[in-house]
Amino acid sequence: MTKKKLATLCLVIGMFLNPLGFDAIQLMLIQLTGSLLRANFVLYCLAVFFFGLYFYFSGNNPLITIKDIILTIYQDKIVYNFKKFKNKKRES
Repeated sequence: MTKKKLATLCLVIGMFLNPLGFDAIQLMLIQLTGSLLRANFVLYCLAVFFFGLYFYFSGNNPLITIKDIILTIYQDKIVYNFKKFKNKKRES
């Protein structure tokens, strides 16, 4: 199995385990743990684990991806504020 296929499989499993409505697994975990909060915690941990495996196998760094998204959205404001700051510094 290639890394790309393995990354896709981990992403699918991570999204499936995200505890926003998978009742059969949720019910089974509630019965095993005796608590809704513990069952949700287990599902969140499994989802984070498989999302982590997805990022590992795909070679994507989520922090760099988020940074790039923020920079593309706010690039004009960042440049404007930097120029404004630079002009104030020159005046001082």
